[in-house]
Amino acid sequence: MPRSHLKLLAAAGLAGGVLVLAGCGGSSGPSKAQFVAKADAICKTTQAQITPLVNEIAAAGAKLLTGAASATRQVATVVQHLHSVAAGSLAKLRALAQPNADHKAIQKFLTPLASIVDSMSKAASALSQGQGPQALALLQTAQPLAQEVTGAAKDYGLRQCESVLSALG
Repeated sequence: MPRSHLKLLAAAGLAGGVLVLAGCGGSSGPSKAQFVAKADAICKTTQAQITPLVNEIAAAGAKLLTGAASATRQVATVVQHLHSVAAGSLAKLRALAQPNADHKAIQKFLTPLASIVDSMSKAASALSQGQGPQALALLQTAQPLAQEVTGAAKDYGLRQCESVLSALG
């Protein structure tokens, strides 16, 4: 599995956790600046948690390309951990109230992000079954979605959340 795809998977988990958290709203929402500050803080924390996981996945990339079953299972475990971190961050982001007038803009990154998180879960499952090529295909389908998420985060002003996926390349 190419290193860029492995990094995308790890970044997707991070971004998934961070950006999806921004998706919740309340009846009397915060200002955009308040929302951005809270969401970016979550993204920054999430990025710190997933960076070692991304590095571990990238380091195992060469072994995955050779088809070694032990490497595939090892990466599956790391990807599952990454997904767990992303899901926890997602819960935090969903708990944030969002500005009342900004729901549509926030959905522009939450919708593709949810698809990325789903692909990450499916890729982890495929890896745990020794299906590296299927996992790679799932990651490849997530690349355009990652660009959507990054663009929407940038457009909304979520600079820390934007950097989570853009750093993966």
